[in-house]
Amino acid sequence: MKLSQDTILHAAVAALREQVAPAIQDPFIEDVLRMAANQVSMVADAWDSAAALRIDENQRMRTLFAESAGAVADNGLAERLADAAQSSDPGYRISELDRENGRLRSLLVELHTHVEASASEPARVIDRRIWRHLQDVEAKRAPR
Repeated sequence: MKLSQDTILHAAVAALREQVAPAIQDPFIEDVLRMAANQVSMVADAWDSAAALRIDENQRMRTLFAESAGAVADNGLAERLADAAQSSDPGYRISELDRENGRLRSLLVELHTHVEASASEPARVIDRRIWRHLQDVEAKRAPR
């Protein structure tokens, strides 16, 4: 068996559920332990796709920015959107991808605020695309 982070975490979960939890006499502590085991299990399940999920999400925001920059009336925002659309991930560590994701999400919030204040049809199209993007992100990030 090849040891990887997810197999190690799943083995820890199995040990907690099968060996430690049955030995605990306090029902409250046993429930806390089972909840912790479930959380570790969710981390293990998310481990394999963590980088791919963030890379995809970042690229999708960049595509949205590229397609939105021309429809934004605020020249400063349009320029930041165009710059972000041309950016790339600084590396493949989860911490690096998360920092970049946070930067892009902040710009997405700014874009969303801008289009929600506009009644134009292009703004409505962008608004719907942002909501669709947010729904897709949450669906992909939901625990399995």
